[in-house]
Amino acid sequence: MQRHLQKYRIRKLWPLETETFRRHLLRLDPETRQFRFGTPVNDNFLNAYAETAFRIGTVVYGAFIGPDMYASAELRSLHAVGDDMAEAAFVVETAHRHHGLGSVLMDRIITAAQNRAIHQLHMICARDNQPMQKLGEKFGAQFRINHGEALGEIETDPPTVLSILGEAMHDTSDFVTAVFDWSPIGAAPRPEPRRIRHHRG
Repeated sequence: MQRHLQKYRIRKLWPLETETFRRHLLRLDPETRQFRFGTPVNDNFLNAYAETAFRIGTVVYGAFIGPDMYASAELRSLHAVGDDMAEAAFVVETAHRHHGLGSVLMDRIITAAQNRAIHQLHMICARDNQPMQKLGEKFGAQFRINHGEALGEIETDPPTVLSILGEAMHDTSDFVTAVFDWSPIGAAPRPEPRRIRHHRG
């Protein structure tokens, strides 16, 4: 599993990357969409959802190969910014599962929640979404079934100097990596179109 993880870069997404997030969501197959959102959703829904990715109080992390993202984790305030409860949501594209991405992303989400004084993380998924429930349980979530949904809660620790410093260091590295994704260094410049001169005979 560690060998598979080496080909991915885990980093935070930035407001300029709405399209990256959108492309990732639109690639999800129908079953994965239903597991993620609890109901069948179409492209129009996902297009609108992508626009909310960088609203105040939301943090998004992704697993990248090159400039493309194949797994995402979101920390979303449940009610308002400053609330001490938030939702943790995850989705991994089918071809990229079973590589340990969920655990790595969950670790980043928990640190982000801790540093924002979010004391309780909620995980909501379909009752038959066993991979998500196992991921939550690995980090101490207690799940209960309610009307076909599995509802889990994770209690987080208060922020510490080390947790804040750790996220700050990750953010710096993540931003530098994102810049390389946006404007690859060493890419050959696009040639100027040749102008054909017409000579009069």
